[in-house]
Parts: sequence; C-alpha cells; structure tokens
Amino acid sequence: MAYPTYSSYRDSGVAWLGEVPSHWGVKRLKFMAKLQNGSDYKHIESHDGYPVIGSGGQFAYATDYLYNGESVLLGRKGTIDKPLYVNGAFWTVDTMYYTEIFQNTCPKFLYYLTLTVDFWKYSTQTALPSMTQTSLNNLIFAAPEYEEQTAIADYLDTQTAQIDALIDKQQNLLAKLAEQRSSVITQAVTRGLNPNAPMKESGVAWLGEVPSHWEIWKITHAINLIGSGTTPKSDNAEYYDGEILWVTTSELRESLISDTKQKISDSAIKDYSALKKYPKNSVAIAMYGATIGRLGILEKEATFNQACCVFGNSDILHYKFLFYWLWQRRPALISLSNGGGQPNLSQDDLKKIKIPLPPLAEQTAIADYLDEQTAHIDCLSQKVEQAIGRLKEYRTALITQAVTGKIKVITEG
Repeated sequence: MAYPTYSSYRDSGVAWLGEVPSHWGVKRLKFMAKLQNGSDYKHIESHDGYPVIGSGGQFAYATDYLYNGESVLLGRKGTIDKPLYVNGAFWTVDTMYYTEIFQNTCPKFLYYLTLTVDFWKYSTQTALPSMTQTSLNNLIFAAPEYEEQTAIADYLDTQTAQIDALIDKQQNLLAKLAEQRSSVITQAVTRGLNPNAPMKESGVAWLGEVPSHWEIWKITHAINLIGSGTTPKSDNAEYYDGEILWVTTSELRESLISDTKQKISDSAIKDYSALKKYPKNSVAIAMYGATIGRLGILEKEATFNQACCVFGNSDILHYKFLFYWLWQRRPALISLSNGGGQPNLSQDDLKKIKIPLPPLAEQTAIADYLDEQTAHIDCLSQKVEQAIGRLKEYRTALITQAVTGKIKVITEG
C-alpha cells in the first residue's frame, strides 16, 4: 500500500532520524515521561489481585500496585528489547522500568516510538544486558502535537491488530501443518501404508495393535552397533588437526550430516578408545540438555562426542525407518530422562527400546513415502513461515514510518 507524505519536511538535526514533517518537534524521552524503577514483588505475591508484569508480560499477582494508569514498561536488565504498554493498576519487577507519562505525550504513541529503538545499541557492555536511566532518558524521538500523536496511535492500533490477526492465522496454519506431519509419520511407522492390513496386538502397551505380519524387536537385537563417543582434550591442537568428522548435538538437526564444525585426527582416535568411526546412514540422537531427542543421519563416516547415542547399520532395520520411528517417539523417549535442570537420557534407556519391524522392503517403502510427504509439508511450512516473516517486517516498517513522519497515515478533517 502506498501512503501519502506530508507537504513539507525539515532536517531534524538527528542523523538516524533524518527529516521530519516541518510542524513536528524532536524530544528526548525525559521530556515525555519520567522513568521509575520496578521493585521486587515477593513480599506482596498473591493468588489474585493486581498483575505483576515482567518482560514477557503478566506472570503473577500482587496485593498492591506500583502505578495505576497508562504506562510504557522498558527493560532494565536481561530482556531489554521488549517494551510493553499497560493500562491500569499494576506492579512491575525490579528488572523493569515503568513510565509516568507527561500530559503532552500520548501513552500509546510513546509505546510505538519505543518499538523503533535498537536497545542493544545503548546497552551496557556487561555479561547481563542492561539499560541505564541516563541512556533511556536521552533517547530522541520525533514528536508531533498531542492530537496528532493520538491519531497516529489510533491508526496503528487498528492496522497492527489487523496484521496480528493475519499472523495468528498463519501461525495456526503452521501448527496444523506440524500436527499433520506428526500424524503422517506416526501412522506410517506404527500402522504401515495399507489401511486394510489385518492387525494384531503388539504386546507393547503404548503401541497397541500393529499389522499382523510385523514383528516386535528389541532394538539391541536389530542393530549390532549402538554406542557413543567422547571429547578429546581441547588443549591438544593435534587432536583437532584432521579431516575426520566429529559430531556434537548442535549438528543434530533432523537432517543429513555431511560436515561438522570441528574435525579430529587419527591420533585422537588412537589415544581415545571411546572414539569410534560410525558408518554412513548411522542414526544419532542427542541424550543431554536442551537438545535432547534431536536426531541426525550420517551422510558419511563420522565420530561423535559423548552426548550422542549412535545406532549403526543393520541388515534388518532401514536407517530411515528408524529415524522416523525415533522422531515420532521422541516425547516418550524424553520422558525416560532423568535429571532436573539438565535432562539426561542414557544409552541403557535407549537400548531397552522395542520397535515394530515390518519386512525390510516395506520399511523402505514407508521411508520413501515419508520422505515425499514430509518434504511436501515442510515446503508448505516454509512458505507459511516466510509469509509470517513478511507480515512482521511490514508491521515494523509501518510503525517506524508512521511515528517518524516518513508517511502520513491520518487525514486532516
């Protein structure tokens, strides 16, 4: 959509802002609102009452409030780039600032102004990102008169609500595609491709019935080589001066592994008995932490670190069938993990797995079918993600252009 511009502009005197409409002013934040520190809420936490707001929005309730009215909340420590608009009585945490907005400033307009700020540019250079009151107070914004601020804010409320509704629709579609993908895989690896195939009880509680000609195998009986690896000492450069792929969990991305960030040498393999070369088409699963359950397939021979469990080749189990089967069982496998903040699957857990096993030719047909179906769904999902990205970019650009006066979004009446 092409928007009109204002009839005349002047130099704002601010390099990044450039020209602004001739009748607009330029103001620092400290002349638009007063920054106040949030405060710890633990002593007034309650089951209901006033909302307690952090950088992600409301997360608790309090028996008292810090401020009652319209306010823009800004990050002080940690998450510093997520301004929030609040209207009503609220409490905010000590890692946030709230604003007491002056009468010459429309609160919603100020909120839209803060959405245009690159807060990381002004952040303190510390381990925990932080914004000082001085840095925030000296932020410079374009500032029309109050009535025009209000009109622009009202327009942006309407337009962003429409854009957000479109984004929600696309995100719902993305979720449905993910559900479809999961359903297609689960159906194929537990029921096969023939809907009319006679069924039998599998003898495995979670699995239920399987096609009557399928067998149930313990995975250690289907695959001879199941193992892991290790990490050579990082201070020995000789160990990392080779061409042998060394896979870590960061490289398990539900896809083929053809290269690795780090490679190791023959001397590392010689000095570490736990380092083994696994053949092409081996399937790996992450056993630790945030990446737990992620999968990968070797496109060429490779070694692994200790956080990966690797299933080598088998004469009776197709590697792609195994990959898809592990993918659909991932939530259940993760539930086997132990450890609090760092969930941990063990090789012993994974070696206890029982897997339904069709004849090898049928496994191959199932794998080929799922390759085709998931590629189609993934292509659709990618297009939806791109559409969401374009909508978000348009939303950001519209706000920036409107609050800096580069476009005129109101009509004079």
